[in-house]
Amino acid sequence: VPSKRLQDQPPMAMMRCFVRVLLLFGTTAAAYCPEGWEESKCLGSSGTLASSGPVAFKEDESIQWTAGLSGHSHYALEAAKTAVLIIDPQKAYAACPSNLTVEELIKSPSAEDFEGHSPLCCEKFDDVVKNQNAIAKKAREAGSPVFVVGHVYRDLDGDGAVDNCGRICDFDALGWAGWPKVWNLWNAALPWHELVLGGDAGFHADTTADYYVEKSVYSAMTAPVVDKLTELGVDTVVVTGFMTQYCSVTTSRHAHDLGFKVVYVQDANDGPILPQLLSGVDENAAVPLYLGIAVADVISTADLLASPAFAGTTATEEL
Repeated sequence: VPSKRLQDQPPMAMMRCFVRVLLLFGTTAAAYCPEGWEESKCLGSSGTLASSGPVAFKEDESIQWTAGLSGHSHYALEAAKTAVLIIDPQKAYAACPSNLTVEELIKSPSAEDFEGHSPLCCEKFDDVVKNQNAIAKKAREAGSPVFVVGHVYRDLDGDGAVDNCGRICDFDALGWAGWPKVWNLWNAALPWHELVLGGDAGFHADTTADYYVEKSVYSAMTAPVVDKLTELGVDTVVVTGFMTQYCSVTTSRHAHDLGFKVVYVQDANDGPILPQLLSGVDENAAVPLYLGIAVADVISTADLLASPAFAGTTATEEL
């Protein structure tokens, strides 16, 4: 049942809109632990951000830039103390129209020729997931834990309304184009929230080893995740996923403020193409630059896979 917080659409038009979506995608059952996932590896759903006290400075851990910000050194990673975050590999970012134009991307679900796409289509989704798969495989071989994260809003009390979307429910970025409020792309009652797993284009999760957690905030560093990282003795997080300028950057900054060393993989993150088409700003150029100056060790997938922490593993062949 769609949330009763859907606004600014006539009731019959909204009904036709969602009927078309469900016919295109099929219905889906909400679950805190995806089907087939080892239950002990599922950390639940949380919108509670982790917190910490002041972070001590360690002089031996330093990122040094070269002249003109043309390059920098990297952290010396320890596999046992490093976790990989696979952030939001979901249909909201994978479902792209045939033509990546503004007109097609904003086409309403009520349009006769609607393709079931998402306006948050990330044009590099397949390439990013390919890199995530290579990183995750090598991390597992080296003994580093992998955390798969899904961004999902749920009706927690059975009244038909989503309860945990917070302030994002305020924003109506595409109402002018005939879309329901965009937060519905992560609504558990609608198909775009689903993880894209397996096959040629999905993330290849190890459901017996990888952790799965849902979040309802931009940062993946929620209390359950940080509690588990602390339990595992992790002091470094590798950030990969969607979207570059939202969950990826927020996770990076939050992890940094919590005292984790942050490794941001530039070609294993992507954001939606629509804002870039409208503004001319390439998030994948701007965000890594700013993060690299004072927040994260920015690195490519190839360089991460070649780091000593992953020496002796075989996943490089997949790139």
